[in-house]
Amino acid sequence: MGNKTNNRWGYLFIPVCFILSSNLFAEHPDSALKKISERYAYFTFASKSFNIDIKTLLTVVFVERTLNYDWKDGALDIPLARSGYNSSIGFCQLKLKTAYFIEKALSDSTNSFYAGIKYCDLLNVSKNPNEIIHKLLNDSLNIHYAAAYLRIILSYWERACHNISNRPDILGTLYSTGLFLPSGEVRKPNDSPKANFFGKLVFKYLKTVP
Repeated sequence: MGNKTNNRWGYLFIPVCFILSSNLFAEHPDSALKKISERYAYFTFASKSFNIDIKTLLTVVFVERTLNYDWKDGALDIPLARSGYNSSIGFCQLKLKTAYFIEKALSDSTNSFYAGIKYCDLLNVSKNPNEIIHKLLNDSLNIHYAAAYLRIILSYWERACHNISNRPDILGTLYSTGLFLPSGEVRKPNDSPKANFFGKLVFKYLKTVP
């Protein structure tokens, strides 16, 4: 009986330690702010290009880096991506499939997530995964993709008569969860969206990020 109990605790110990280590070694807020400040011109250009509130864009990326980015990402994401995995790449930690989704949504007027003619030529559709990886390794382009994703989210909700431009918590939530449920069904715009943990942090730190 005692051995079985110990085994159960042993299995539990590994994922708990993994979660704790991920949080402990996430990027320090001061480091994230410094790196964001160094790339401020990229954020300004991207926010203007996609008509996105720069504070929201900056804070979404700040939360992404301080919550989800750690040493494993820097060491493993690129090799995994080049091996065919849908890993996150670059400064804003965008997944390969998300980047490709962004390119397609911007360029195809028949796409349900088309953001409008104003944005259709801002990111070209990549021919293969290696091309996307190359783009996402460029900080300026990576930040462009993050701004484009927020624009796609905003425009999609606006077409459904739900303006969330003044809801950074909901934009952050959708940035983190994606526009699709695990079942593949689209997350439908609604009158009373709820923020997840990521979105609540975006709201909390909105005035902290310069």
